[in-house]
Amino acid sequence: MDLRDLLRETWFSLAANKARSFLTILGIVIGIASVIAMTSLVGGMQNMLLGEFGLYQARMIMIQPMMEPLSEDDLEALRQQFPEYDLLTVSNSASARLSVTDKSTDQRIMGIDENYPAILNIKLEQGRLFTADDMKRSTRVLILGRGVVKELFGSEDADCLGKTVYVGPNRESYTIVGVVEGSGMSETYNVVVAPYTTVQARISGVSGFDSIYGLANDSVDVPDLVVRTTDFLNRRMGYDDLEADEIGGVYVYSMQELLEQLNMLMAGFSLMLTAIASISLFVGGIGIMNMMLTTVTERTREIGLRKSLGAHTSDIVKQFLAESIALCVLGGVLGIVFGYLGALSLAGIISLVQPDMDFAPAIGVTSVSVAVGVSALIGIIFGFYPARRAARLDPVESLRYQ
Repeated sequence: MDLRDLLRETWFSLAANKARSFLTILGIVIGIASVIAMTSLVGGMQNMLLGEFGLYQARMIMIQPMMEPLSEDDLEALRQQFPEYDLLTVSNSASARLSVTDKSTDQRIMGIDENYPAILNIKLEQGRLFTADDMKRSTRVLILGRGVVKELFGSEDADCLGKTVYVGPNRESYTIVGVVEGSGMSETYNVVVAPYTTVQARISGVSGFDSIYGLANDSVDVPDLVVRTTDFLNRRMGYDDLEADEIGGVYVYSMQELLEQLNMLMAGFSLMLTAIASISLFVGGIGIMNMMLTTVTERTREIGLRKSLGAHTSDIVKQFLAESIALCVLGGVLGIVFGYLGALSLAGIISLVQPDMDFAPAIGVTSVSVAVGVSALIGIIFGFYPARRAARLDPVESLRYQ
């Protein structure tokens, strides 16, 4: 029996009882649809988190002082010692009350320099970023997140550029020069930023930096640069005699590490959901075996006739295995379609209930390939026994079967 004959026989056999064939593959459809829907939702959520939190900046390195603030001299020493950093930027912070005519809110104001938005991937919805002149003159200007705009002016979309905000107990006037992009899920939604020199001179009164951020160039081994930066700053700050497992004057880590942790978390979550959904695949496989056993019984006389006319045992096995695999692959394809449609529906419901979580499901080629492959494997595993049983029937006894 050649491939064309095998495919034609398979089609005629399945089409002879369409309703039973569809009900048989329902378990496979549900199982594959569940797996595709779950993995698509997890993939979409992962992409949303990567975008919202700026984790695509895998070359970014964060330096956090643990004992005492870092200074301008420390920043300059890093520039001199490590040309591997394309950019270095700083931040500090202080708490203060922001108020307008009839509303106020307590916020943590973060001081940054002109390089900060480029490294942290901060984009403005409107307005301008700080300039070097703002740093030099300690200008009283602010950039707000949409959440803070809502608290002060009643709406995220309020026209606040150029308006005055009063900061601190002395109610110094500051001008809003920009509004940051970002939904309620992002870190920038409730952000308030000013030039770092302004925070030092007018709000906190404390010199030094809470953090230094560096953007390594493309050719650098980021983990190695993290280690060398840690050793250099610990020696500079007098913490070079610590044990290997102790944190010294600084804690240095990279976004690459956070990205790997997020990917591991999402992969584990996806694997758990897939394992749960795979129960349906097992149930569907049992349904396939049950139908194929029934089919073998119904077609006993046909099998006897084929064998008496010279059909080989392998031909009978191929015929019934082909039917089983065709059923499962068809179920897999339908499952992929319904799974993605289900994921789109669930994502839409989530965005309606929680508008800040607006994301699109992400279905990958790997997920589709695995789904089809698993479907075919189920067809082979659960179809082999019925096919083997059909092939072992005695032709004479089969022809007598009523």
